[in-house]
Amino acid sequence: MCLFSVLKELSGEMGFTLHAVHVNHGLRPGAAEDDQTYVEAICRESGVECRCFRYDCSRIASEEGMTDEEAGRKVRYEAFVQVANELAAGGKSVRIAVAQNADDQAETVLFRLLRGTGTDGLAGMAYSRMEQNICVIRPLLDTWRSEIEEYCAENNLVPRIDHTNLQPVYTRNKIRLQLIPYLEENFNPNIMEALTRLSRTAGEDKEYLWRLAEEAYKSVRINDGLLDQQGLRELARPVKYRVIMKAFSEIGLMQDIQTVHLEAADSILSADGESKEAAFPGGYRMIVRYGEVAFVAPDHEECYQNITFSVRVLPNEENEAAGNTFGDQPRKNNDMTAQAATFDYEKVAAVFGPDPRIEFRSRRAGDFLPVKNGRKKLQDLLVDEKVPKELRDKVEFAAIGSEILWIPQQPELGIIKNRYNPKYKLDMDTKKVLQLELICEI
Repeated sequence: MCLFSVLKELSGEMGFTLHAVHVNHGLRPGAAEDDQTYVEAICRESGVECRCFRYDCSRIASEEGMTDEEAGRKVRYEAFVQVANELAAGGKSVRIAVAQNADDQAETVLFRLLRGTGTDGLAGMAYSRMEQNICVIRPLLDTWRSEIEEYCAENNLVPRIDHTNLQPVYTRNKIRLQLIPYLEENFNPNIMEALTRLSRTAGEDKEYLWRLAEEAYKSVRINDGLLDQQGLRELARPVKYRVIMKAFSEIGLMQDIQTVHLEAADSILSADGESKEAAFPGGYRMIVRYGEVAFVAPDHEECYQNITFSVRVLPNEENEAAGNTFGDQPRKNNDMTAQAATFDYEKVAAVFGPDPRIEFRSRRAGDFLPVKNGRKKLQDLLVDEKVPKELRDKVEFAAIGSEILWIPQQPELGIIKNRYNPKYKLDMDTKKVLQLELICEI
């Protein structure tokens, strides 16, 4: 209510439009519906558009193996981002404003400290951060709860109070209601101020170390998902750990990385010439082999267990209209990932006949890939690609007989880039296109 009032007052002065989003978590039957009715009435009186969402957080928590608190946070930001994206689609610059305050910051630092956080965690909540592609801001982060309550009283605001906030039923509530009063009484009456000072100091250190890590990442990066082993190993540990975290963030692992995971990753960086790997949350892996460090998402391995391989012949006009080139990059949506390769059908038919028997398989004796000055045995190519011996039989590719047409990228096996047969490349005279496509559910 305080944040709503302040932003409503500032909207005319600063020239922005305020939109309200209310989330009913379904956790307090009756009271939750009353809260929603209250919010809708306040927004009507203020002339502010309000969107309301209702979720069954208890069911979501049970199905996804999380607490009610975690489920609540998940659905809140789903709702916020949905509305923000709808507004942004109209060409507007959008921010999500949330109302965490200085008391929340102190509680967050203490909560993370009790869970064994690293130094980044001691920074607490940032004034702004990204949630998917939308910026989240916290305008009240330096304001104490007592100041907020005073503002509400002075401006005749009557916030509704969630009664569960007054019960020691969640860890955060226990910290607020039991631990902090105990620390204030027995150790430091200014513990809240001390914790927020710690968050500011840790935040400055965090920002500086991440700037170093960004530069270090650029210096050791070979290409997407692949870093130089020696360069990574020689980095100072605080920077090294952040480089590893950044590499995982690039492929989708944004949270839940703990010190134990980073220490395990650090321990295998000394592996010379052999292949070793460290497990990370959610099935992600860091693999060290032949002087390179690969970061692998779980969907790569699942993809090749649930794969559909298709072959199509289509007019080149249709191929060009689709924007396809000689070798397409992987594309992905919420349900599947796909890779495609295109070749000149008539060039292939001139060698193998009008109905070439194309297989998607693993290696056999005699397999080869044509190259600029002749041909290269698959065995030699896999050695050059530094694919570990024990993984070479897992590499899959499209071939006609022993001649390879296309080796799709398979980062988890060491094939970082697509490899194509140059003999059948599209050119200005191409009339028909042979399209190979891999599609798999993830």
